[in-house]
Amino acid sequence: MAIPDPTEDIDLTLRHVSRQFPEQFARALLPPGSAITAARWPDTQVTSRQRRLDRAIEVIVGGERRLFHVEWQLTMTADMPFRVFEYHMLMALALAAETPAGAPVPRIDSVLVLLSGREEPWPEEGEYRTSSPDAGFSGAHFRIDAVYQRTVAELAARGPLWTIFAPLARDADPAQMKRVLDDLRASTTPREFEELAVALTVFADADRRERGLREIIVTMLSEEIIMESWVFKQGVEKGIEKGIEKGIEKGIEKGVEPLARLFERKLGRTLDASERAALIERLDRLGPDRLLDVGLELSPEALGTWLSDPAST
Repeated sequence: MAIPDPTEDIDLTLRHVSRQFPEQFARALLPPGSAITAARWPDTQVTSRQRRLDRAIEVIVGGERRLFHVEWQLTMTADMPFRVFEYHMLMALALAAETPAGAPVPRIDSVLVLLSGREEPWPEEGEYRTSSPDAGFSGAHFRIDAVYQRTVAELAARGPLWTIFAPLARDADPAQMKRVLDDLRASTTPREFEELAVALTVFADADRRERGLREIIVTMLSEEIIMESWVFKQGVEKGIEKGIEKGIEKGIEKGVEPLARLFERKLGRTLDASERAALIERLDRLGPDRLLDVGLELSPEALGTWLSDPAST
């Protein structure tokens, strides 16, 4: 069962899923027992720079408004400390501009979530310094949270959201993935489970330790969960868009491949050349959502008729 290359969509996947569980995200960044009365991802923009800062989570803790500026990164890069500093400062400017005169400007804490990298433990904090070494510190400190160096149990203790990183954990294995999925089924709604389970497959594909956990996870999920997921649909659409941008049919053929597999599973046989050509034409004409509906809802007999009829919609 093919889904899009997750390394291209890590950031989007994280934003999509984390916005559904803002309080769970915030609790892992605050001291245990903190009284959170509200948590949300604000829509903040620095007008003068035309830059939207969509990597901040706003929480009310003990009556105080605080913001966590979050950066997700596959590996630590040389320019990462500066990037954290830049966004931290831009966020401070945006908050100062939107805060009424005389009111306190909310405090900002920056967090870097690392998904892979060296095995040597990272320090708890990083920094970007703008002042001279012999002067008082100016710049920004940021917390480093290397989730790939944690255990599955440590991530699960933070709540369902953080279990999407379980395939990256240092002790991740097939048995652990089964336990994670069983726990998610028991502790979340069906819709939440679908979102988190699909995110698990994305991060399993991003595992630099290459333990082959995505295939294990996929076998534990229904075909409908994968095919109906926003990640899958986005990948189909991306295949088409890339083909159009490059002016070649290969992009459409890449986008149609997951749908071809779905149709072949339903029919119990391989598509012939004319059927594959019909699928490519209808993907371009009708769009991926319609083809997903057809593949999931029609019986094998009706699906064969739909493919053979040029007038099918």
